[in-house]
Amino acid sequence: MRNKNVIFSILEKREKFKLINDIVKIKNLYEKKTKDIQQLKILNNYQSEYIKTIQMKKILGIHINQWKNYNNFISVLQKIIIDNKRMINRNQKIIEENLKKWFIRHNKIKYWKNLNIKNSKKILQIKKIKQQICSDNYAQLESIKKGDYFNVKNY
Repeated sequence: MRNKNVIFSILEKREKFKLINDIVKIKNLYEKKTKDIQQLKILNNYQSEYIKTIQMKKILGIHINQWKNYNNFISVLQKIIIDNKRMINRNQKIIEENLKKWFIRHNKIKYWKNLNIKNSKKILQIKKIKQQICSDNYAQLESIKKGDYFNVKNY
């Protein structure tokens, strides 16, 4: 029984360690998500400013090569924005998966903890029974030493 108690506590500690790692991973992913969202806002603002600039220059008159350069830059900026959105969505899926793992690990910790408690109760019960057997054996030995072993009361 003692061996099981050690195994259950080791498994519980292992799951706690993994849970802490999952929490750190989730925290880092949330920080990365907020940075990506801030970057996306900056890129969107930058794109809108460029679009306004090109609109003004179209009205005032712009050379065709300059207009192509602005358009190319805006299209590259749009691709970067789309990639950034994909990255945010991918990170969100990873966060959800890690939250599921965290929940599963949390349940495993509860499971191992309960098994550990039940096993500890069993061990205490066995110790009490062994102690009772030892005290009974001692009492019988003492009565045999005194010669009272024939004076047993019938119930």
